[in-house]
Amino acid sequence: MIPRHLLGCWLLAISLCAHSEVILSTASPRVEAGSAIELRMTIANDGSSPLQVDIPAPVHLRFETDTALATLDAMPDRTGVLEIAPNGFVFVRLRATIPSEITGSAVLTTTGFVANPVALNIAPATTQPSSARAAETGSRDESKTATTLVDKPPPLALSVYEPVYFIVGGDDGLNAKFQISFRYRLFDGEGRLARKLPWIDDLYLAYSQTSLWDLDELSKPFRDSSYRPRLFYANHDLGRLFDGRLRLGVEAGAGHESNGKDGEQSRSYNMFYVRPTLTFGDPDGFNVYFAPLIHNYVAESENPDIADYRGYVDWLMGAGSKGGLNFWAQLRKGRRSSFGSVELNLSYPLSKLSGGDLTGWLLLQYFGGHGESLLDYDRKLDSQVRLGVAVAL
Repeated sequence: MIPRHLLGCWLLAISLCAHSEVILSTASPRVEAGSAIELRMTIANDGSSPLQVDIPAPVHLRFETDTALATLDAMPDRTGVLEIAPNGFVFVRLRATIPSEITGSAVLTTTGFVANPVALNIAPATTQPSSARAAETGSRDESKTATTLVDKPPPLALSVYEPVYFIVGGDDGLNAKFQISFRYRLFDGEGRLARKLPWIDDLYLAYSQTSLWDLDELSKPFRDSSYRPRLFYANHDLGRLFDGRLRLGVEAGAGHESNGKDGEQSRSYNMFYVRPTLTFGDPDGFNVYFAPLIHNYVAESENPDIADYRGYVDWLMGAGSKGGLNFWAQLRKGRRSSFGSVELNLSYPLSKLSGGDLTGWLLLQYFGGHGESLLDYDRKLDSQVRLGVAVAL
């Protein structure tokens, strides 16, 4: 059996779906912890016919702070079915009690229907909270019900590091290439340690994997995979020039790359690196960027001549906008004059190609030169053109 107050909330939500606007407001955003607050809910009928609204008792409000969540039971001064004339409106006053253990900033929003949020500034109680007095006197005022605060989960510390995609090509047999990549921020910027040492807020642990998949063979084997964990510091807004249009940044840390194989096919090395970044243009519009990754090789005994083919710099550059066409290239020049590689990428939002139905990006990629995989770092195979979908860029 559905509880009566829940049924009332559902009926209110259903009735407000048609040609209505709900505005939530308060006379003063400053309240005391544990005190009562009065809100006004304005319900407007934008339609051309009368609107009936069933007001339940209580009305549930979502109470949210930086660290906790709660549901407040707000008692309306009017309940039952209210009829609103076309282009008319009604006022409903709501009375709720602020949790006594919370101070600082909070936000109140309605549940079950759409209304604007109300920001509150909660000051410490100067007198005994009204909810405590009600408990002592045995008051049965329904507007002062107990409130249970639930800890909010911490903010998601994961984000995209390198592009995430799946692309397919047909040169030298049907094959696919896919890449996954994410980074994890190690420290909470609001924590005590980060307030004392602000720079640790920019420490990250990243993992990327790029795999080549042979779809032409009967067993569909993976030809090779590259596994790349990294620990680094990154700040892409160290300084701004030319009215903020030129932004300077840096990434620096340590990394490892291997293909996870043993024996003669084993490939691996470690590195220390620095990547200066320069971005010119509008961050939310068209911009160009240049971000060379300068590195060394440590413990590369399984592939001691890898610098001859990859060199010491991965030259990354690109141009485009978040909502349109994007181009980027990665170039490598080996120590020996004839060795190196080039990777060219072109992407376009699928939402614009599909009329808003699809997400992600259409991605076209060209690779030519030595070492598309770590296994073949010293081999120049056929150039590849692949087309597919990028999940994140």
